[in-house]
Amino acid sequence: MTDQITLSRRLILGAGALAAAGCNAPVATAQGPAVRTGYATVDGLKVYYEVHGGPPDGAVTPFVLLHGGIMAIKTAFADDLLPRLAKLRPVIAIEQQGHGHTADRAGPITLDRVVADTSGVLKHLGAAKGHFIGHSFGGMIALGMAVSHPEQVASVTPISAMRTLEGFLPELAVMQRDPSHVPSAALMPLLPTEKDFASWKAHYDAVNPNPASFDGVLAKMNAMLATWPGWTEAQFRNITAPALIIIGDNDFTRIEHAAEMARLIPGAQLAVLPGTTHMNVQTRGAWFVPMLQARIDL
Repeated sequence: MTDQITLSRRLILGAGALAAAGCNAPVATAQGPAVRTGYATVDGLKVYYEVHGGPPDGAVTPFVLLHGGIMAIKTAFADDLLPRLAKLRPVIAIEQQGHGHTADRAGPITLDRVVADTSGVLKHLGAAKGHFIGHSFGGMIALGMAVSHPEQVASVTPISAMRTLEGFLPELAVMQRDPSHVPSAALMPLLPTEKDFASWKAHYDAVNPNPASFDGVLAKMNAMLATWPGWTEAQFRNITAPALIIIGDNDFTRIEHAAEMARLIPGAQLAVLPGTTHMNVQTRGAWFVPMLQARIDL
């Protein structure tokens, strides 16, 4: 466990299984009303999703909610953001390769691959477009959708995401590339705690088809970020979807970097939330959901 906790503190993306393929039966959840759950098979992988607040039937463009690294729908969003969003319009929540109910696949985890998986889930559900909202790793996926699949993106709201690894606080970028780096006393309070890690691991053990894959997925996620080339300025200038960039004032992403992203994306807005870190920004739904709704309504 000590080694796993050490690994978890170096992970800077985050923040009983339904075994039958394509299971679409409503289930009761802590969020309230019955929720449709299922799997979309994309490139041989059964990608788990939940639909909250009614079916994405084409009448209303749904939200698409994307969790952070090593997290899942329940551990990332169940206590705040998901129930708030589901009151406004349908929400499609997706668990990525090796996360939550979704198994890992052979080979590395890459951002392009999980972006393609996310696109495939929308196609499976018959949703032409979505309002994409993602935290951390999920924010990177949301931006990847806006870059690579603009036809599916009605709006994009990346939370605590970045354009390149250099968008992180300098020590975080160093730590991501050098596993031997020991976090400073100033950085430690911003990282996942042992309690955070234990919660994520317990949920993984309960729902993932192969709980023993946890450490391997953790290693793949760190390798993915350390080698990720980022996006060019030109790619961001070509984003056409309305964008709201959200970070905390004490986040992993530097405020200057978030401001640069907002300047690059045409018409983008930036919200910096006070007294907010990478690990609690997704609980600030009472603050930023009205901003998000106003951005969609423009």
